[in-house]
Order: sequence, then structure tokens, then C-alpha cells
Amino acid sequence: MNRQLPHLVPERAVNTGIVNGLWQGIKYRGGTGQLAFIGHRLSGLGTLLFLIIHVTETSAVYFNPQFYADVVARYQHPVFMLGEIGLVAAVLFHGLNGLRIIAFDWKPDLWSPEREHFWSLVVFGATFALWLPAAFVMGRSLYLHSILMEPVPAAITPEQVGTGWANVAVISLVALGVAVAFTASARGGSGRHVAVKPTLETRMWMFMRYSGVLLIPLAYGHVLIKDILHGVHLINLAYVDLYWQFLGWRIYDAALLSFALAHGAYGLKQVSEDYVHAPLRLRLTKYAILAGWLIITAMGAIALVGGVGATQS
Repeated sequence: MNRQLPHLVPERAVNTGIVNGLWQGIKYRGGTGQLAFIGHRLSGLGTLLFLIIHVTETSAVYFNPQFYADVVARYQHPVFMLGEIGLVAAVLFHGLNGLRIIAFDWKPDLWSPEREHFWSLVVFGATFALWLPAAFVMGRSLYLHSILMEPVPAAITPEQVGTGWANVAVISLVALGVAVAFTASARGGSGRHVAVKPTLETRMWMFMRYSGVLLIPLAYGHVLIKDILHGVHLINLAYVDLYWQFLGWRIYDAALLSFALAHGAYGLKQVSEDYVHAPLRLRLTKYAILAGWLIITAMGAIALVGGVGATQS
């Protein structure tokens, strides 16, 4: 008997597209877990977009220092500073919700609908609690220096950037984190009670989890120092030149560059698999993501090694 099963779902209903897919996800009444899922994706995509812009703009300190100076001066505009305040919320939420995801991945027996609901609320609450004081400090700087146009504080001194002991501490912490992340990503399987043969996908799954944990201190530390404690009004070519005189901070930025971009690029690849269904289009999308990751990482690495360009006096 040559009996064919009917298509229960039309093909066009599956290929919803990115915008319609996100809209359907928002309309879906999945509770706090669904909201956390959408927030995780949107905050991840937003953070990755900023990261691409930030690495490209910062690499200009080597390739075109004057361009960098012009760009960071524009960042002092109130619109950009409001966007930066929103970025801090996205980074905080993505990191905290990532820890929640990792915890349930490694201990799936702990998951239940009630715990999903509870810990999603905890993530939302912790994000707001951490973001509120940061938003106050950054908003105050915006009001004083970008609206009232009051003079900015004195330039950062070498003592505020770091010392020899700070170099040792930063290098040691980064080296330990990198070793742990690479060792963990090289292991096969997961926290589930099923043996999984090591493949590229399983290794990347492990890398995403451990790099996510490593990026918490790296990314949060970067945001705390650059966006909150120092602020955009103090960041210029001289600031970068002073900052990168300390080897520890160059290694710190190198670890943040490599792990954050790799984490974000693979996350974007996973998102594309959910919304791009045509095989050829999906393959081209993955190649574009890979090429973009290699190019932007190379630009950032060259700038880290080369430092501020020759036009800096």
C-alpha cells in the first residue's frame, strides 16, 4: 500500500520568518519562562550588535585614531548614553538568565514548572536590582555633563588604572578562567545521565556554557569600570593609551574579545537555525557569521597588539 501521510502543518506556517516568529513568541502565553526566553534572545542579539560596533570602533585606535576620537565624542550625546544605560540592563539580564539556563542544563532533575517560574522571577528581580544603581550613576553623569554641560572630572591617572600587582592578579585570574573554559569545552557529554559522543556540536555546547560563566566576571567587570565608574566622558585616546600600558588589562581585553565574540557568534548561528530554513540560505548565513567573527576578532587583536596609532602625540 502506497499511502502518504498528509501534511498536518503547511510549510509556509513553519517558515514564519524572524519578525513574525518573534511576534508569535511574544503572543504565546508561556508565562515567565517564555518571557525570559524572549528576553534572553533579544538581550543577546542587542549585546552582540553593540559588541561588533564597540570592537570595530575600538580597533580604530590603531588603524585610524582620529576616527576613534570622533566616535567616542559622539557617545557623549544623551541619546547614545541612554542607549548605554539600556545596554547595561541587557548585559545584566543575559548573564543572569544564562546562569539559570546553565544550572538547569547541568542539573535537569532540579527543573520543574514551578522552579522555572520562580527562578525566572529571580532573574528579572536581580537584573533590576543591579541595574537601578548603575542607571542612577550613569544617568547622573548624563544629566551633569551632557545636558548641563558641567566640566568632566580630571583625567584618569595610572594609579586608578592599575599597578604591577594588579597586572599579576588580572593575568592570573584570566589564565585560570581560560584554562577552565577550554578544559570544560573539550569534555564530551553533558550533565545529563546520557553518554554523548564528543562532536563539534557537543564541544561548542560545552563551550557556550563554560564561556557564559567566564563572561560574567569579564563582561560585568568591563561594564563596571568603563561604563559606570569611569564613564564615557573620560574615555578618549589618552585613556586607551594609558589603559593598555598595563599588560594585565590587554590580556583581560583579549580574553573578553575572544570569548565574547565566539560566544555571541555561535549564539547567532543557533538563532539563525531557528529562523532560516532554506538549506542554501542557512549555509550562506553561517558562512557570513563565521567570516564576520574572524574579521572582527582579527581587527580587535591587531589593535590590542599594536596599541594606539602614530597620530597620538
